[in-house]
Amino acid sequence: MDSSAIVLQRMPQQLEATGRRDDWTGVTDSATRRRLQNRHAQRIWRKRKQQHQQQRQEQDRQTPSPTSPAGIYTTQDEHISEVEVIHISRSQAANYIPGRVCKNMLPGAQARLDFYARRAYTEYMLCSPRPAALHTVVQLNVLHALMQNASRLRIKPMTLCGLDSLSPFNHIGPASPRALDENLPPSLQPTALQTSIQHRPWIDLFPLPELRDAILRLSWTELEGEISTDLLDVDEAEVVKPNLVVWGDAADPRAWEATMPFLRKWGWLVRGCEGLLESTNYWRERRGDRKLVIKMD
Repeated sequence: MDSSAIVLQRMPQQLEATGRRDDWTGVTDSATRRRLQNRHAQRIWRKRKQQHQQQRQEQDRQTPSPTSPAGIYTTQDEHISEVEVIHISRSQAANYIPGRVCKNMLPGAQARLDFYARRAYTEYMLCSPRPAALHTVVQLNVLHALMQNASRLRIKPMTLCGLDSLSPFNHIGPASPRALDENLPPSLQPTALQTSIQHRPWIDLFPLPELRDAILRLSWTELEGEISTDLLDVDEAEVVKPNLVVWGDAADPRAWEATMPFLRKWGWLVRGCEGLLESTNYWRERRGDRKLVIKMD
């Protein structure tokens, strides 16, 4: 081989791409790039999850059932329902750890977030992303989307969860609700509850009115700290966190999806949020996953 020859290789994001539409090389639109990055991360995660399940199934086939004669193995029904039901207990809300302070609002948070972003990018360029890094990328995308909505609402990031911070919809003056409403997309227009209940600004960032009203009912309680930690914090995790995923424009309610852990934990709170469930099922169906139905036991 000529030593002066230039060997062309595919870029890291092209290795898992199923076609040109999955490649974000040269894509400048942030919403489109975020959607492609999330799709890439989800594909790698599902592939690893499938490999793990196959390994477990292989182990199960080789292990006799304790209630069966030696050499006879039990099998599961291969029929898969088109709907997956999430059962929520009425007493579930009482079982959570008391609220914590959202780490992204603490001193030094920006340096920590920058570290996560740089490390995830470096590992991605080296074609060696860890599962924890994939989940971190998804969380960073969510935080970035929420900061875009914060900019639309003229909210400073460091005031989102402050104990003394109030939503702009609770202020009177230049940043009054009427002044803000004129330039806001419909999905971020305040509900009657937002303008009548004093609350912290972070709740206003989600483009799903029903979700905002549901969270408002936790305002100034320990559970508000818990759900803000789940939705806003970025940290390392080997499994999917109880949070949301964003696939497109931050202000588009159809671009948001709730993870299964989020619905298992907070389903009792958001079971009436039809917009969130519809958008979640839209993205699940696009991946070939079953639709979700929340039922209260």
